[in-house]
Amino acid sequence: MKHNLMETQYEQLAREQFCRVMNDIPFVSDMEIIPIGLQRGFGDFHVIVHFTDGEKPARFCIEVKSNGERRFANLFMLAAEQHNDDACYVFMAPYISEESAVILKKGGFSYMDLSGNCYIFTRRIFLYVSGQENKFVIKREKKNYLSKSSGAASAIMRTMLNAPQKQWQVITLAKETGKAIGTVSNVKNFLNDRGWIREETNGFQPQNIRELLYAWAKDYHKKDARTYEFYTLDSIAELEQKIAKWSVAHDNGALLGGFCAAARYAPTVRYRKADVYVEPQFFNEFVKDLDLQAVSSGGNVVITIPHDGTPCMYPRSLQESLVTSPVQTVIDLLGEAGRGEEAADAVILKEYPEDRYDKG
Repeated sequence: MKHNLMETQYEQLAREQFCRVMNDIPFVSDMEIIPIGLQRGFGDFHVIVHFTDGEKPARFCIEVKSNGERRFANLFMLAAEQHNDDACYVFMAPYISEESAVILKKGGFSYMDLSGNCYIFTRRIFLYVSGQENKFVIKREKKNYLSKSSGAASAIMRTMLNAPQKQWQVITLAKETGKAIGTVSNVKNFLNDRGWIREETNGFQPQNIRELLYAWAKDYHKKDARTYEFYTLDSIAELEQKIAKWSVAHDNGALLGGFCAAARYAPTVRYRKADVYVEPQFFNEFVKDLDLQAVSSGGNVVITIPHDGTPCMYPRSLQESLVTSPVQTVIDLLGEAGRGEEAADAVILKEYPEDRYDKG
């Protein structure tokens, strides 16, 4: 049975969960729980853990939040970094997102959720537990904005990433994308909670773009794409030239994608297969005009029919070919086996260099 609790109840549950985990450690003898008032220091409560061998006790400073998304973890770390002592600072929440867990570990902080998943690292104790089912209801968006079915959110995020240096306002982003102000606001909140945008004087703009794209690709590829495999006697270079000419004559109805696009953004990986997006109304004509032979495997041409208009948003003209946007190119590459991740990282570094846009 899941529980939907008020925020004021989480602190007591956090105390119980923390003590339960500590009690399972054989060399822990007992614990002291110290409530912390608003004027008495960091966190919601401290725990002094004593050991059976008489070694110096360990002190844990624990802050409890009702939301474990990255924005709240960042606030926790900023506050904890002001204290320079030997205590272990622990972030607790009903549920802690993957992004929060990663940045907390990188920052040298510990965490625990209310279901027992945790990362606790001290001089005497190292605990890492994952995979425990979350027993507590957390506030979730009505939609998963990273899924293929979230076309409006996809268009909003792609528009922001097409101009990553621009400072956006909700109303201007709504006008730019043609989406409702409420939808844009919801997407902004979704990104903000995960640390994927930052507020500036005149608006907000993307940050931690690599992390966003990796998370997006992970969810994006859960739903199969409409892909078809073909074979051609043409070399890949000859085929790409034909595709470029064909696309110009057919209202830009075909875009090079995957490794073909990556080679034009930031060439790092050789490829022997052409990836191309073809609008559904042009599919049969494209196959016929380029004399492609359908095969069940071993082909050297993969055609993808876009599930909606978003994968083909913001194409680039590079080296006399029209290619998918950096966003779609990276998402597609991260779904490829082999050296897809290497090629994706090269595109990210070229298009979204960390020293300009990715300061988290």
